[in-house]
Amino acid sequence: MRELLGKAQEEQRRAENPAGGSVSALESEEQYQQAYEETAARLIKLLSSTATTKSHVHSIHIYGRRHTRDSFLLSVVRPVFKTRTVSSILETAQRAVADLRRFDIFDDVDLLLDAARDPIAVDGSIDLHMNVKEKPRLFIKTGTEIGNGEGSMNGSINIRNVFGGAETLETNISFGTSTSSAFQFCLARPVNASPDARIDINAFNLVRNTPYSSYEEALSGGGVRFKALSKLGYHELSYGAIWRTVDRLAETASLSIRNQAGHSLKCALTHTFTRDRRDDPLLPTQGYFVRAQQELAGVGGLGDTHHVRNDAEAQVAARLPLGFVLSATLRGGLLYTLDGAPSRIVDRFQLGGSTSVRGFRTGGIGPRDRSANRDGMDPHGILVAFPPCCWITEDALGGDAYWAGGVSLTSPLPRLSEYPVRAHLFVNAGTLVPYNNNNTPQQTLESLTRSPSVAAGLGLIYRHSIARLELNFCVPLAIAMGDQYKKGLQIGLGLSFL
Repeated sequence: MRELLGKAQEEQRRAENPAGGSVSALESEEQYQQAYEETAARLIKLLSSTATTKSHVHSIHIYGRRHTRDSFLLSVVRPVFKTRTVSSILETAQRAVADLRRFDIFDDVDLLLDAARDPIAVDGSIDLHMNVKEKPRLFIKTGTEIGNGEGSMNGSINIRNVFGGAETLETNISFGTSTSSAFQFCLARPVNASPDARIDINAFNLVRNTPYSSYEEALSGGGVRFKALSKLGYHELSYGAIWRTVDRLAETASLSIRNQAGHSLKCALTHTFTRDRRDDPLLPTQGYFVRAQQELAGVGGLGDTHHVRNDAEAQVAARLPLGFVLSATLRGGLLYTLDGAPSRIVDRFQLGGSTSVRGFRTGGIGPRDRSANRDGMDPHGILVAFPPCCWITEDALGGDAYWAGGVSLTSPLPRLSEYPVRAHLFVNAGTLVPYNNNNTPQQTLESLTRSPSVAAGLGLIYRHSIARLELNFCVPLAIAMGDQYKKGLQIGLGLSFL
């Protein structure tokens, strides 16, 4: 075994310096590359010939660690001790190195295999040597983020490897357009020393603006969350308690919104599954995407919110000749209260907007409360509507059941095909309705399909590195009673589009 490892090391030295002297002695870079490839091929052949040789790991030595616990490192590399051939040792050791890098606590991890030098070691056994360089534990980050119809400025303080087991402690504060302020705290750690599974405890406080419904929502809460990556996709299971407050109502807020003002406590168990096989999540040309979320509120009788909430989304994209791409997206959701009481507005779905059903305003589809007094006066007696029959408030109330779908055809622009700019044609539609627990499934389905809101249009898409920007000209084709549509130009900025 010592001879085989010695040959492998000698071949590696030859690969690094095939001329046996200075690299500059080679006549050209092409000669060096050819010699390197020939030597690498001999090394691969040598390793292949010894791949099935019986062997095992005698000891593992890790250098350069300062804060990382030995018990954590042992949990990562322990599978190496179960291997019994050279090839399985090399494969398992490389997998352990890859896992160590994925924890994001090391700048670099180097691996070296050597014949065991312990006098009592069994002949043919191997020692593994790992040299690691830890990243700085404390780092501060500031930046901007873009979500669906929202931009924010944030700053965070993060501590890596808090207790020596790849734990992370993160505190974040942000200010944005829809979420005016937010503070978050999260302490996370790997499960069973795996980079594919983490558990965390979190707490947060944020204020969210909903101008289309004339109120502001304040949320404070915390919980525990488990995240895991499986062969099927990404799973997230969480349990949390959230104290919600609907306040700061607009002066013209409707009676329906005023009746929703106040506090509520939601204790919910939530599971989210995501499987993404698209080549680009912002502007896919092929692949598919599936996301499903289930929420059970009122577990154990805790809180004053009791419901089952389901939300799902699917998208598929396919390439066509001449650079065209056809994509289709379908979304749907259902909110069902368990105590027979009406749902709360903060739990309902909203539909419409530049990243939802284009051609309609944000929250522009679904039930509304149109409020105005007979004289067109606001609560202070000021004339704000003329003629008096005009509505002064059209608050979006949200809905308990919805569906939305869209089809888009994108194409490259002449002479601009190398840039992340595309033209597209689209048709999208959707319906949002309240749900009555006394209705049959057939009645609910009929209300969802009776009069969908439909819009079509064309526009330009710019695929930025952090978000997708759309400039569209929209034409509403079918408008349900109460819908707020937007004919003409509409700008959309976000991560997920219908």
